[in-house]
Amino acid sequence: MATEKSVATIPEQRLSGTAITEMTQREAWNKKNPPTEATIVRNLKETELVAREYRKTKARFYRLSGAVRLQPHLSELPPGGVSVKHRHTTEAVLYIVRGKGHTVMHYDGEPEESVDWQEGDLLGIPLWAWHQHFNDSETEVARYLAVQDTFTVKQMGLHQIERHPDTPFDE
Repeated sequence: MATEKSVATIPEQRLSGTAITEMTQREAWNKKNPPTEATIVRNLKETELVAREYRKTKARFYRLSGAVRLQPHLSELPPGGVSVKHRHTTEAVLYIVRGKGHTVMHYDGEPEESVDWQEGDLLGIPLWAWHQHFNDSETEVARYLAVQDTFTVKQMGLHQIERHPDTPFDE
């Protein structure tokens, strides 16, 4: 059964006053670790991932069957791990491949909401909402497949990822 949450699109969500972009770090990481070209990716639970230090995760990006709109990536949080708090101009859905944890989301000026998740769950991240992922296990990794409309948003010149002002830039 689907659980409804009250995080809803709020029309006016500009870049924060600090506008701490992650785009430079992301593009440098993507050049060093280009998307894996494939038609099928087998065994998402065991696929080898690459450290993505600027986000405190491991990850692998994909371009499936020459996709031009959707870009999936597999990310992993270490035991007890926490991602950096961020938001992006891409829509995103996350399928939880392994583990359990929670995600905190909110818009500027709105209260934070926490959504618990576990293996097999599907989670929607609202467009341009601040969010942060937490692995609630101290012994097991948490792994999720994120599917975003990154390729489309990039082509339109609207791709942006912003760190929350409370997150130090050097993390």
